[in-house]
Amino acid sequence: MTKIPSAGLDLRNYFLFWKDVIALTGKSEMTIRRAIKRNEFPSPVKLFPGGRSVAFRQPDIYLWIEGRWSAEGGM
Repeated sequence: MTKIPSAGLDLRNYFLFWKDVIALTGKSEMTIRRAIKRNEFPSPVKLFPGGRSVAFRQPDIYLWIEGRWSAEGGM
């Protein structure tokens, strides 16, 4: 059985939280929420089953900023 070193697993390296997404995009939370409903912005994902914490996948946000993100997936 292979052990995965837990020190290298930092959620901040893969996920962005609301304040980060707002700062990167320059959009307000409500504008982002409306865009998510219209399927024009990446949806956040739940971090833990049954929990309320959500975050955005970092690659999805950077693709959106570059204009290469699509709701169907891929670029």
